[in-house]
Amino acid sequence: MKRRGLLLSIITLLLISPRVCAAGNDSTSHIRSYDSGSLIQSDGSLWLWGYNQSVPTRVEGKPNVIKTFSNIINEGDLVFTLQDHSAWYVPRNNISESVKFVPLEGLQNLAAVSSLNDHVLALTNEGSIFLADQLDNRNISSPFQTLSGIDEVAHIDSYYEERPDYEERWIFLKKDGSVWKNTTALQGFEPISPLKDITAITKNIALKKDGTVWTWPKEFDKNAAPSETLSVSQIQALSGIKTIKANRYSNLAIDQQGRLWFWGATVTGALDNTTYHNTNIPVLLTGVKDVKDVFFVERSLLALTTAGNVYVASLDGEKLLPNAPFTLLAQNIQSIKAGPRHVIMQKANDALWGWGVNKHAQLGIGDYEFLYSTPVPVQKPILVRLNSTPVPLSNGVITRNGQAFIPLRSVFDQLGADITYDFNSKIAKMNQSKAGDHPVSLEINFKTSQTKVNGKSVELTNPPFMVNGIGYLPLRLISETLGAKVDWLQKEDTIVITTK
Repeated sequence: MKRRGLLLSIITLLLISPRVCAAGNDSTSHIRSYDSGSLIQSDGSLWLWGYNQSVPTRVEGKPNVIKTFSNIINEGDLVFTLQDHSAWYVPRNNISESVKFVPLEGLQNLAAVSSLNDHVLALTNEGSIFLADQLDNRNISSPFQTLSGIDEVAHIDSYYEERPDYEERWIFLKKDGSVWKNTTALQGFEPISPLKDITAITKNIALKKDGTVWTWPKEFDKNAAPSETLSVSQIQALSGIKTIKANRYSNLAIDQQGRLWFWGATVTGALDNTTYHNTNIPVLLTGVKDVKDVFFVERSLLALTTAGNVYVASLDGEKLLPNAPFTLLAQNIQSIKAGPRHVIMQKANDALWGWGVNKHAQLGIGDYEFLYSTPVPVQKPILVRLNSTPVPLSNGVITRNGQAFIPLRSVFDQLGADITYDFNSKIAKMNQSKAGDHPVSLEINFKTSQTKVNGKSVELTNPPFMVNGIGYLPLRLISETLGAKVDWLQKEDTIVITTK
């Protein structure tokens, strides 16, 4: 079939009315793992959303992805590793930039990565630590260099100390259960005594094998002589603890009975008028029971119970009372991955749902609404194949009202069509005028939804739309008599376009 015929068939495909698919969350899941802004499918393909990608979008040229690490420097940042053990960095701090992939030279067998102020530290599976600097644009400067003086590390974390100026401080949980810290400017390392038999660290707290929780100061007397020595003390109110969580201001603990404890800061005001109110003694929160996991998200606490229920409580106020109310947010949830301002939840049927701030498309729902106060389904990752070849998409397939929409340029770029777009009139034009073929043209007005094929108006049941400057057209079924066939392979979450 000639290219002109193929282009005409694809245009017809986009305009004819029958439904291709209802891309819900009821088909077999292919998700191997997920994070707060990405997922890996069972075939090793990586899918991203957030910033330029409002829905899960397949990453081309990076097959066999093994693991992802999110929110490294900026919200949405991603590091991922491939089957060959190499590591790659994806900066995601600018909605106007396309996705970039930066090789992290010098890193192999990555186990964890963390950043603080001017430095990025990476932990390998062997327990070695590697160091890189942050650039002025808050991206990672590669290559990584071996950080000598510390080894056999199981976990890393960081926090700020005020002495009186803020200093970055790293802590290292070694495989033998000891905890170490860096001296000034990562010039040396020394153990934090008497911390032994430690199973978890986060910020300036540590969980001991016997279920006790230990802490050390973040703020020091500004008039005292500088000292690297830390005074460690047990938090007497806590015992039988199995999980600890912390952010810069607050702390959480879950005990063996599934009870939730809180201490640290609540907050009032906003922007320049923000005030933090500290409570140093842990408070037992009675509004939720049988807690399996817990998360800080913006000014909220999210608690996941063993029954799969998710409850939310607010941190707004001068104090978090023991009887603070928890509201049921979601059910049938098996796991949660949290960003600073949103969460992605996986249900028992493996479907992904998002909740929270969506300013930069963090929820993968296909829009940029600032906030969703109730959970919404993350768009299903859908692959488009043209004659068995995956079609690279600048943004993934969006489903609305049971209909699939594809980015305007995706298929037409593969056909060599000339595409122009007028930002003032919001009119897109596509033309195929290769010598020897009859010209084929498509014109779409995204203001009025008026669509013309070869100059003749065509009525659309489902109008095209734009998301973040990307035009979307409805994908329609086309009969084989028109030269192309479209199949929705529900079990594979794939749209297949076949031409003769």
